[in-house]
Amino acid sequence: MARYTAYVMDISYYSGKFEAYLRYKEIPYERVDVDHPRLYEVYRQTGTMKVPAVRLDDGRWLKDSTVMIRWFEGEHPSPPVYPSDPVLRFLANLLEDYADEWLWRPAMWWRWMPTDSRFTLGHRIAREVIRGGPPAPVWAMAAYFAWRQRRTWLWGDGMTRDNEAQIRAMYPRQLRALQAILDRQPYLLGSHPSIADFGYFGPMFRHFGTDPDPAIVMRQTAPAVYEWLARLWNARASRMPATPSFVTPAGAGWDDLWLDLCGTYLPYLRQNALAFRAGASSFDFNAGALRLPGTKTTDYRVWCLQDLGRQLRALAPDAQEGVRAFLRPYGGVDVLLDDEIDSGLDDELAVPFAPRPPAPALRRARAWLQ
Repeated sequence: MARYTAYVMDISYYSGKFEAYLRYKEIPYERVDVDHPRLYEVYRQTGTMKVPAVRLDDGRWLKDSTVMIRWFEGEHPSPPVYPSDPVLRFLANLLEDYADEWLWRPAMWWRWMPTDSRFTLGHRIAREVIRGGPPAPVWAMAAYFAWRQRRTWLWGDGMTRDNEAQIRAMYPRQLRALQAILDRQPYLLGSHPSIADFGYFGPMFRHFGTDPDPAIVMRQTAPAVYEWLARLWNARASRMPATPSFVTPAGAGWDDLWLDLCGTYLPYLRQNALAFRAGASSFDFNAGALRLPGTKTTDYRVWCLQDLGRQLRALAPDAQEGVRAFLRPYGGVDVLLDDEIDSGLDDELAVPFAPRPPAPALRRARAWLQ
C-alpha cells in the first residue's frame, strides 16, 4: 500500500521533476491529477495553490520539490541522487537550483509568447483547472491564463522589448550546452541520474520538450537532449548498476553553463535578496549584458541564496576551497559567502508538517486570481 499520495499536474514544471524522481527511485505512490477541487484541497492543507505536494499516510504533508526530494532521500537513500563527494554534491545542488529558478523565465517565454504554444497550453490548462469547479467558458479561461502568465512572469517581471530577444535566446543556448554534454554520457554527471538531472528535467520535460514551439527546436537541434528526457522518465534504479559513477562537470558544454550560472544567476539571487532586505517589491537587475528593469522581488529566491550559502559554509575547508577554485574561472561563488539575508521561509519549508489552518476567503480568492 502506497505511503504517499502525490498531487501533480501533467503540465507542471515541478511536478515533472518530482514525479521523475519518484519513478526512478521506484517509490510507490498514488498519483492524483489535480482539478479545481483538488487544487483547493492542496491550498487548504499546505497554504499554497501549487503542485507538486504530497500527503503522507499519517495525514502530514510535504511541499516544494527541492525540499521534498531531500526528505525522500532520507527515507529512501539507495541509490543516492546526491553525489557522495562533497564538492560534486554542492555543484549538483547548485545546478538543480539554477535550473529550477533561472530557466523558469525562458520556459515562460517559450510557453506563452509563441502563438501555437500559447493557444494549446491556455486551452489545456483551462480545461484541467476548471474541471469540477464553477462553470466558465474554456475559451475565456484560456485567454485569461495566457494573459495572466505573460503579465505576471514576463512583462511584469523584467521583460521589455529591448531584452525579449535575450530571454528567448536563453533556451537555444542551454540546448547547445546540454547537447554537447549528453552526446557523450547518459546523464549530466555520468552513469546515473543525479539531483542535477532532476533539476534540469523540470523545464526541459514539461515545458521545452513538450510544448509545441520549443519541442520543435529541441528535436531539430538537440536530439541528445530529447533522448535524455525519455531516458530519465524511463529510468529505474533496479535496472542500473548498484554504485553510481559521477564525474566532474567539466569539458564541452559545461563552460557556457557555469559562466551563465556564476555570472548571471548568482548575481540575480544576491540583487533580489538585497531588494528583499530593503523592502522593495521590485529591482532593476543588471549583470553583464542582461538588464531586467522592474524585476519582481521573490522571497523564495532569497531562501535559495540562503540555502546555497549555508551548504557552502557547511563544507570542510578543503571542500569549500575546492568549490571556489573550480568555479573561480567562471566568476566564482563568493557571493554565497556574503552576509546572510534571512528569507523568513525556514519554518514554512520545514517538512513534513501538519495541515495548515484554512486561509481567509479573501486570501483564497487572491491566490486564485494572481
